[in-house]
Amino acid sequence: MNKLSSFLINQFSADKADRNNIRGILSKSIIPGIMALSAYSGASVADYTVWYDGDTGGIAHQEHQLYNGNTLLIPPAWACGRKFSMPSHYRHLDAESNTFGSDDFWKDIYVWIPKPGCPHTSESVVEYIDGSQTFSPPIGAVAIEISTDYSSRWVDGDGGWPHYKGFLGSSDFAIEGRDWRIIFEAVTTLKKSISKKDLTKFNDTVLRTKKLLASFEENMNDDIKEANVTRSEDDKYRLANIEGAALNQLSMARQQLNQCILLAGSSRTLSDAYPSCDLILENLQHSKSLWQSRN
Repeated sequence: MNKLSSFLINQFSADKADRNNIRGILSKSIIPGIMALSAYSGASVADYTVWYDGDTGGIAHQEHQLYNGNTLLIPPAWACGRKFSMPSHYRHLDAESNTFGSDDFWKDIYVWIPKPGCPHTSESVVEYIDGSQTFSPPIGAVAIEISTDYSSRWVDGDGGWPHYKGFLGSSDFAIEGRDWRIIFEAVTTLKKSISKKDLTKFNDTVLRTKKLLASFEENMNDDIKEANVTRSEDDKYRLANIEGAALNQLSMARQQLNQCILLAGSSRTLSDAYPSCDLILENLQHSKSLWQSRN
């Protein structure tokens, strides 16, 4: 039994039989969930992928295009690539999605998408923004996965945003993002209340989290409706899948919250609700990443 298991078991006052039961719950669900969340949080908030082979693992991808998870990011007509600020690291993938080589990034990067009139017209290129290094795929690699804790945005062929009159007020730049920190803090508080067996705090935080999730969903839908008034048909098509996927991840977070409440109500110690809280955070991370990928 490792230190993490012992710590969690000691958080609950129980007799020997109950402790054995808690130990079983920890080994089967809670500890793996915590470790998975820890690995996820430490590695990245968002993973982006460029596929060199469009038919890998039974899933079709467009070659040399940028994906957020399995969602294709279609660039605006003016964009030639995407700039990533302070990216964490990258890894090349083989046909079985195993790591084929990896390393950390030390500077901001561009991911150039092949388009006529852009710096690269035949294949994608990943490079530092100062041009000091490119990250070409080794022989046998089918994709490169980019992990980042920070922001990214589309850029034109010069690495910037368009500033000429035709783009002023464009919906691509006018939509304001939500303050995601508030909702992440609420779910973190929810998890702490479970660890401390604080039922009053748990119930209070559940209500706050439900209101925040509902508010986020309403505001995101309002943003989409407002933006679609001035968007071109191409922009509506380009962003529909991304925004839909972001809302779907938010909906999944709401479902996990309901599951968390249900499990807490049937558990003497609240402990069965812990894994569901981890899934709330994971779905929120994906929703945030997709929502920010629109810009």
